[in-house]
Amino acid sequence: MSENIICLCKGISEEAIVKAIKEGATSIEAVKEKTEATTGPCKGSRCISKIEELIEKHK
Repeated sequence: MSENIICLCKGISEEAIVKAIKEGATSIEAVKEKTEATTGPCKGSRCISKIEELIEKHK
């Protein structure tokens, strides 16, 4: 079973992001602090919309 990588620059999986959301990270900034997603070279241009969708789905 392969992981669904959401933040390609940092290699952060959907599972890690959902875990952070369920632990209370209900904003992009909070997910960033818990997972380092959006801190790579693209600064989130590739993954912010996916993370926002996950926040809405799992908060």
